[in-house]
Amino acid sequence: MVTTRNPVPPSQVVQHRDKLRKERARRNRIAVCRFFVAVGVTTGVFWVITHPSWVLRSGEQINIEGNELLSDKEIRSLIPVQYPQPILTLSGQYLADELGEKTPLKNITITKKIAPPSLTITVEENPPVAMAYGPEDNENGQVAISHLGFISADGVFMEKDMYENLEQYPEKIPSLKIFGNQGLYLSYWEELYRLLAVSPIPITEINWQNPNNIILTTDLGKVHLGPYTSRLPQQFEKLGKITSITQQIRREDIIHIDLINPNQPFVNQKPPSKEEEKSIN
Repeated sequence: MVTTRNPVPPSQVVQHRDKLRKERARRNRIAVCRFFVAVGVTTGVFWVITHPSWVLRSGEQINIEGNELLSDKEIRSLIPVQYPQPILTLSGQYLADELGEKTPLKNITITKKIAPPSLTITVEENPPVAMAYGPEDNENGQVAISHLGFISADGVFMEKDMYENLEQYPEKIPSLKIFGNQGLYLSYWEELYRLLAVSPIPITEINWQNPNNIILTTDLGKVHLGPYTSRLPQQFEKLGKITSITQQIRREDIIHIDLINPNQPFVNQKPPSKEEEKSIN
């Protein structure tokens, strides 16, 4: 048996084509509308972001609060902002992170104000704990040991020119000095300073010019530690217990105390003078 299809009337074919054409036209209108809406939104956002009233044009629009030793000018010079800068494009977290890496500042918070455009940066300072000395070319072209800058407890180095306000607070100028290349000691500084801070023997200088022998200047005299190793805490512990040895030797007779091997410390002392030898004999 053969099945036959009923032919579709021409009128229905025309109606179906008209329906498809109208649907396609509707979709095209929607697509065009969406395009113009997107363009309008993009244009509006761009206008908002770049509006002259909402742009930082200089560092004077950045307010610094909580600083004492570092001046406003010095902190502003380290903020990674390219002027003119639309304020809405600035990331407060990014600016805080960058500033924290470059400066001895902590608890940094940044508040943006759109009208008038401004930033308020609130900081807390980590004061310097040591003065850094190292080689520097002088006016005669010769290399001399000069005061280069300051170091905070967490190992952030700041050039001395950045602490212009420090002269107003002489009581906050650190007495501890460290000599050497910053590349040698900054990565170890946090651990070293923790040991220095609790040392029962006052330490005034650290000589790190020779990486194979760190020399401390203490109330007991010069102390040789050798190269930086994991034995450093043990060496400092021994330093606090060595007073019984040094009490038996006159301070002026001590050349240096050797703590390179903390299990076998010894005092290198001057040989007795001829007069002392005669008195002994």
